[in-house]
Amino acid sequence: MTQQVIKVAKKGKSAHSLDPNDFVFHSSYNTFKILKEGTKTITLSASTNNQTFSEAHDLAPFTIPIVTAFAKRDSASQVFAPNGFDVELWGAKLGSAGDVTFNYVQADKDNIYFNFDNAKGTTVAVTIRYFILG
Repeated sequence: MTQQVIKVAKKGKSAHSLDPNDFVFHSSYNTFKILKEGTKTITLSASTNNQTFSEAHDLAPFTIPIVTAFAKRDSASQVFAPNGFDVELWGAKLGSAGDVTFNYVQADKDNIYFNFDNAKGTTVAVTIRYFILG
């Protein structure tokens, strides 16, 4: 009996190709897969930098996962990634401006950590969507 394979070829490439670079996903090759995903809603304190929030990842002990995340201020429509900021204003003369900065996401053997700055003079509600890859 042959092993079952799931594959998605890139546009213009054959699903019968033997070149791993011809695929968006191929279950026989070592590509990242989403092991777990979730959301976390936080409230950033007014005018405060270096605010860290944690979320338990519940993976096996001594496992430090690879994590990526996106954040969205509850009053906005766009998301922003780590090392990025919430774009509130945009225009040819304005450039871009954002008061909320998503500094980083990282993990240890127990938790995922999300770090933010809030330059606004008011509290800000943010929803984070995170993905644990393996």
